[in-house]
Amino acid sequence: MEEVIEYDYRSRVSDGRKLEHAGIAGMVRMAAKLRSRQFSHVFIFSSRVRYALMALAANIPHRGGFGFGIVERVVLNMPPYIERFRGPGSWVYPEATAFAIAQKFVSKPLVPRLTVPDLELESARRELHSLPVARVALAIGTSEPRKDWGDANFGQLAGMLVAQGFAVVVLGGPAETERARRVAELAGASAAVRTVCQPSVLRSAAVLKTCRLCVGNDTGILNVAAAVEVPSLGLFGVTKPLMHDPLLSGIEGNGMGTIAPEVVLAETHRLLTLHACDGEPAEPRAKVG
Repeated sequence: MEEVIEYDYRSRVSDGRKLEHAGIAGMVRMAAKLRSRQFSHVFIFSSRVRYALMALAANIPHRGGFGFGIVERVVLNMPPYIERFRGPGSWVYPEATAFAIAQKFVSKPLVPRLTVPDLELESARRELHSLPVARVALAIGTSEPRKDWGDANFGQLAGMLVAQGFAVVVLGGPAETERARRVAELAGASAAVRTVCQPSVLRSAAVLKTCRLCVGNDTGILNVAAAVEVPSLGLFGVTKPLMHDPLLSGIEGNGMGTIAPEVVLAETHRLLTLHACDGEPAEPRAKVG
């Protein structure tokens, strides 16, 4: 990955800033940004019509996508198209895989992986060098309030992890800065808790690469963690669990409030033991005071 062009169009309750790409005007701005790059091809791994329309407005001549609906097929011009996924679990990966195979990017389903640039990884290591190496990342961001496990639960989990000798990295974007601070305070304001809230996807990937496990809401960061080969534990109280990667696990509940921190802690220990590698112990060698 050489570059990430952010498309931030959906505001959240915790986000007090005006989004660059919100609404019709935001779509126009994004189309202009894409047009300036003079791309020849675009492959849209989504069924949302807005992406196809922006690609058309950006004057990208070759446009491929899922093609589920009539409007998509009018705007897109690079068949073959695919059918909707009807099976269990999250729909994202099966449909993206079917599209990749249809477009001959791959010949069979592959587990997605992401290589973190060396400069980003070294920067993350320097930023977190004072923390113990037994680190657990907490991905507190969410696109919808109903998917949010809540600051109190994350704070309680962080406190229990610190008490057992782990370091905790509270990970989010700029919109989660205040929330991350609250989670750190609820954990006891320990030196073993660090908050990292910035807009760079690559920096988040680099930070995750320095951790042994990621625990979080149903959010894209779970996929990023697994893609950089860090085991992920998702909390799925209202959505279907992600099932496409052996490094992805999930705890399901009847609402986010039904998932207890003690259950998450126990599953965290199980996964750390399951995925222990390179001669490193699954548990920290000493507790952090």
